[in-house]
Amino acid sequence: MISDKIKEIVEQRKKSIGKDIEYLNNIDGNSISKNGRTLSESIKNNQGISIISEIKPSSPTLGNIRTQIDVKHVAIEMESSGVIGLSILTETSYFNGSYDNLKLAVSNTQIPCLMKDFVVDPVQYQIAAMIGATNILIINSICDLEKEYQLAMENGLEPLIEIHDIDEMRDIRHLFDIGYVPKLIGVNNRNLKIMNIDLNTSKQIIPELKQDFGEEIQVISESGVNTFEDIEYLQPSGADAFLIGSSIMQSDSIREKILELRGIN
Repeated sequence: MISDKIKEIVEQRKKSIGKDIEYLNNIDGNSISKNGRTLSESIKNNQGISIISEIKPSSPTLGNIRTQIDVKHVAIEMESSGVIGLSILTETSYFNGSYDNLKLAVSNTQIPCLMKDFVVDPVQYQIAAMIGATNILIINSICDLEKEYQLAMENGLEPLIEIHDIDEMRDIRHLFDIGYVPKLIGVNNRNLKIMNIDLNTSKQIIPELKQDFGEEIQVISESGVNTFEDIEYLQPSGADAFLIGSSIMQSDSIREKILELRGIN
């Protein structure tokens, strides 16, 4: 179901958990508070195009995307440009992210902050909660969804459940069947087997999600959304929000790119 590269990243993430435990032991739990609404609440209450802007320095497919990032400045600029939330990479080896970047984003903005990582250990949930993230990414294809969903809820985090193909809907259905009420699902347009991107993944899966789980569930289209035209292409499928990283981080002006994606200029 996943490529050798994803397996490699997951295995490396498991090996690095010792550093996470060390980080947790040094967090000042009283220094940061959460930024109010969760992503699902912010999407639901937004009248325009809902953009979740990602702070992503690097990726395995693109290499270095933006070097020497002033995360505080970037987070503030993204918020002032009208995004409804931030996604912050915390994986260090392949995405050049960090918990400190998440901490800077949380402490300098008033919008929801998603911790985006390959979550393989309970300590990652604890760190996300103590830093003040409102949301955490759960990649269904690499985990036991029921167990990870429960860990997120126990730590006061709203999970963004990421799926990549229509067969994964059965795992979300299982959560409903056992009494959970997921509010936020991400459809990743990147095929994790061969790593290519196809926006038609969202076009296929999102209407099925809405039909099966109702209009109240908020669905985010992820990966490969680069232009306002991409958003216009996906909106009829029922996408409630768009998580956009590379095209914003690669742009000469983050503000102008976000306004373009929102259809404002």
